[in-house]
Amino acid sequence: MLDALIDAPDRDRAAQKLEAVFRDIAATRMAGVSLLNPALQVEAVGFRLWRDDWVGVLITPWFMNLICLPTPASAREALASGTRLDVALPAGEYEFLHAHEDALGVYLTSSLFSPMFAFPDQASAREVALAVLLELFKPAEPTPTASPSPVAGIAAKLEQPLSRRGFLGGLLGGTRRGEADSSLER
Repeated sequence: MLDALIDAPDRDRAAQKLEAVFRDIAATRMAGVSLLNPALQVEAVGFRLWRDDWVGVLITPWFMNLICLPTPASAREALASGTRLDVALPAGEYEFLHAHEDALGVYLTSSLFSPMFAFPDQASAREVALAVLLELFKPAEPTPTASPSPVAGIAAKLEQPLSRRGFLGGLLGGTRRGEADSSLER
């Protein structure tokens, strides 16, 4: 708990800077763009220290993304914007893209939703962002070591992880685990 208190000012500064940069983008580059949800605003949600990054969700009127902001201790190499990188989180590995904003520097981003018209208000978007973070920071369930039973093959298929789109669709009432819809798979 003490570590969380020590890191809180740095975390808050990082989240505030992220919000300020994207509020400026909303007011300038995104002003008047038709894919903006007017019920939403820029908000950094649930940022926490994970290894050498501040990890959380950025809500904007045009997207909701998982964001990794490097701390000063980060040894990650700055790569060209758009370069893909898999990041290990407690629930598994997720694909991120390198990104850069002059006022922010280098960061990693992973799209969760875009556009944002499925969200009627900021509270709904924040609720989904917090649910995503809760799931991403749950440790992956250990694989069983016992010998497989005759129904293990069927059970294993039912327990396969969902794609990011399938998982997120489930949060909004979309396809659930076990339903066959290959259009939702990556």
